[in-house]
Amino acid sequence: MYIVLYRGIAVEVSEQYRRIQQVGEGTYSITLPKQWVTEKGLKRGDLLAIIEEPDGSLKIQPPMKMQKEVTATINAELCTSSIQLARMIIGCYVQGYDVVRIQSMKGFTEDQVNEISKTIDRLPAFEIVEHNPQNIIIQSFIDPGRFPIEGLLRRLQVMVSSMLSQLADLISIGDENIIRNIEKQEERIDELYFLIVRLLFTYLRRKELGKVLGIDSPAYVVGARIIVKSLEEIADYIYDISRECLNLKRRGLWLDKNMSTELQKIIDIVQEIFDKCMKAFLSLDINLADEVIKEIEEKIKFSKTSQVLTGDPRILPSARYISWAIGYIANDCKVIAEIVFNRFVRENTPVCSVS
Repeated sequence: MYIVLYRGIAVEVSEQYRRIQQVGEGTYSITLPKQWVTEKGLKRGDLLAIIEEPDGSLKIQPPMKMQKEVTATINAELCTSSIQLARMIIGCYVQGYDVVRIQSMKGFTEDQVNEISKTIDRLPAFEIVEHNPQNIIIQSFIDPGRFPIEGLLRRLQVMVSSMLSQLADLISIGDENIIRNIEKQEERIDELYFLIVRLLFTYLRRKELGKVLGIDSPAYVVGARIIVKSLEEIADYIYDISRECLNLKRRGLWLDKNMSTELQKIIDIVQEIFDKCMKAFLSLDINLADEVIKEIEEKIKFSKTSQVLTGDPRILPSARYISWAIGYIANDCKVIAEIVFNRFVRENTPVCSVS
């Protein structure tokens, strides 16, 4: 027996040894512990999945039909606010739990019910299946096999690129309809973000899903998690800029021509950089990633740009905020480009061989 840490919890592990037996001319076998076979409800003739882990060890997995639902129970009475309760639900969703049971012996407040409903609307294929005064049960209806990760990342790329284009139009013409479109698109990106993070966490519990999700190892999960967070942050910055523009409109103000021209210029540069960094990531092109990093470091001088912006002092703070936010979008693009190198060196290539 020995102790290991699993998800921050000390777990007692039983280490057993089995001698390799030769069966026929080209087949080898080992016996399985009786207690493990009994606990998993296995019998003679059942198929077991044998998965090779990145470190060369083998993982023996019961059939898919043996997978049990993972249920989380939240005590709503111990949540300090409806917002905290909502964050708990989102946490359960992204962790990949199949069922979330929310309990309140005192009964749910109207504010809690509204927040739960609003939160569920943001989480794809997560539905309330039972609702009574003391219990709300939420069930996941996600089939992980339908959502390869890189396909979802491509969808995110298209949506974020579209938001950048709309942002350039907004700075140019100040149409409030564009602001509403950006808001709707940001909500859809949030939904996609939560779905991707859930799938990444689900893979960590069920490695057999790696092939259908397009994940080859836990190392992929780390990079993909950073990428999807960067994309979600870019969408958030665009949304924040649109809200700043809306505030200007409501005060009867707008950017003057010089401000608008300067800001459009840097948005166009950032959109080009964004498209390049995503192309580099999806094609694993280190030369293109290198080009993106150089462009950000050499061409984008946001701190200087915000300082040279001049004009109506009532508008200037908003213009400088917009410039600052665009600078953070560029920084997220740089993060994505750096992940390309992290992924590239995991494979044997003429540039970098791993032994």
